[in-house]
Amino acid sequence: MLFFFNLLLSQGCPGLPEAANKGGQGGTPPAGVCGQGGFSSLIFIILIFAIFYFLFIRPSQQKQKEHHKMIDSLTKGDRVVTQGGIHGRIARIKNDTIKIKIDDKTEIEVEKNMVGRALKKE
Repeated sequence: MLFFFNLLLSQGCPGLPEAANKGGQGGTPPAGVCGQGGFSSLIFIILIFAIFYFLFIRPSQQKQKEHHKMIDSLTKGDRVVTQGGIHGRIARIKNDTIKIKIDDKTEIEVEKNMVGRALKKE
């Protein structure tokens, strides 16, 4: 990430590395060298945000919508797998929780959001 910031700062400042490497002349380029290319820097920033949006944010939002839709479609008797890997059938559904029947005498109550996937009905 630091590379991108350095690249962004050096765009439009071709004299910056040469001026910084000269020992006795200080580290600032001459006036007028920097600042010519502010529009290209703005386009570069917008491009980075667009890439981040389409690679990270949008797929995450779509996955969240699919998971929410799956949670809303759960009914009693569905076979589910929790995010912890517990397999069972839904015995009861409450507002925020569901009871999963694991064995003949074993039921656990978990949050609806902890259901990882619903298996096909048999």
